[in-house]
Amino acid sequence: MDMNWYESIIFGFFSGLTDILPVSSQAHRVLMLKFFGKSSSPELMNLLIHIGMFAALYYSCRDQLIRMRRARALARVPKRKRRRPLDTKTLMDVSLLKTMLIPVVLSLFVYQHTVSLGKNMILLALFLVLNGIILYVPQFLPSGNRDSRTLSRVEGLLMGLGGAVSVIPGISAVGAATSVGSVCGVERGYCVNMALLMNLAITVGMIVYDLLAIFGNDLGTLSAVIILYYIIAAAAGFLGTVLGIKVMRHIADSRGASPFALYCVGLAMFTFIMNLMA
Repeated sequence: MDMNWYESIIFGFFSGLTDILPVSSQAHRVLMLKFFGKSSSPELMNLLIHIGMFAALYYSCRDQLIRMRRARALARVPKRKRRRPLDTKTLMDVSLLKTMLIPVVLSLFVYQHTVSLGKNMILLALFLVLNGIILYVPQFLPSGNRDSRTLSRVEGLLMGLGGAVSVIPGISAVGAATSVGSVCGVERGYCVNMALLMNLAITVGMIVYDLLAIFGNDLGTLSAVIILYYIIAAAAGFLGTVLGIKVMRHIADSRGASPFALYCVGLAMFTFIMNLMA
């Protein structure tokens, strides 16, 4: 059974919001479906929500993406023909992002085998606790000021690995990547921006998965009302993602992600209680 209009808004908004906040969108989607009495969300709705999230991420990161594209284009121009110096900092950012994406892309190939773990509420609760621990560890370490100019390839791979483990329900890609970056001494604001670019690539991977799911299954009967609900969910996903990005960039300049660590532990306890009551 499809969701009604207010369920579509809630599902879309919190899918986008929790995909950016370090609290795991997969876990929240599972719990929302439980509350709504649904076994799964429609493939077309998932696709449109992910497209809305991609649009929000691209909109928020567009300045950095434009700088990267221009820096790479200038690097291809012969040195004697360049009219301005190379933006070496941005080129290093591109190199770091490519390194981070190696484990992320590899993890997408096993996503379909790990998503079913979210159906086990006990495992989901344990993974939420693990996510909380990952978020809380950096609070015991001094903040750093490193960026791509001083990070090694190994450290870039570790940050990407943090994002890659998000294929496990309950683990946040942005949260794990920023926590690993903080442990490596990366400046928090810079770490969040790189994690958002990484999450943009992950969202593209989710769109591909949604398309494959649509091609492999019958969409069933789609009325104008149902399609409208899906579009509403996508718009809500866009707004939730934009809000999540603003919150993440704000906390990067203040106290960090420790409140979200406590939230994950609380959500894990709630998930465990729900399992006992089922």
